[in-house]
Amino acid sequence: MKLKIHSNKIIPIILAAGRGSRMGVLTKNKPKSFIKINKTKRLIDKVIENFESMGFKKITLITGYQSYQFNQFKKINKIKNDKWKTTNIFGSLICADKILSKYQCIISYADIFYDKEAIEILQRSKIKKGIVILSYKFWRKYWQERFNNPLEDLETFKVNNKNQLLGIGDRTNSYRNIQGQYMGIFKIDPFAWGKIKQHFFKDINNLNKIDITALFQLILKKNICKIYVENYKKKWFEIDNIKDYNLFKKSKKL
Repeated sequence: MKLKIHSNKIIPIILAAGRGSRMGVLTKNKPKSFIKINKTKRLIDKVIENFESMGFKKITLITGYQSYQFNQFKKINKIKNDKWKTTNIFGSLICADKILSKYQCIISYADIFYDKEAIEILQRSKIKKGIVILSYKFWRKYWQERFNNPLEDLETFKVNNKNQLLGIGDRTNSYRNIQGQYMGIFKIDPFAWGKIKQHFFKDINNLNKIDITALFQLILKKNICKIYVENYKKKWFEIDNIKDYNLFKKSKKL
């Protein structure tokens, strides 16, 4: 069956369903993306601001844990992942199937900090069919700040001279196998989403339980569609736990 791209319009989708249990008391009574990044702004505010500053008005939030707290965003479309307790982040993305099947979408995790330039890079990407992911240029320095032995956490990330992703997500004991770091932001079109549905949705129960990196691994293994890489070199922080949050607050980059 020939897949058809329905629209060149780009819709932002923000994945904000997770509990964030590794954040301890900080997320006991609020979503992880509600943690403060300064006196007046939260992570979720910054992510939404990034999109709005680039002119996006139709934004979709995928919620789950403490979903009612997102009701304060009156002008933003919200979809609740009712199974957020038993699904992983890709299970949340599946909730936006109708949007992904019709529009190009920029997907962003809600628990990361970055500047609007990340959105701009994806917005102006000339790739027409496939997936475009962002890679953080200064990943090695950042992981050295986060971990005593960065290779205990880092995974493979291999790119060819055409900026196509060749491998991602495997354990490695060598920096030679790491040429970047997936940031939790990517663009996908209806063609690529349709391919994913054709090949994987028959096993939807297992698919619900994987993360996005594991999805990319499957796409590459099955040669479902091309995944392209764009480099980003502005501010970026991944906030997985209290230690990450403290490093974020102490950083002189902010």
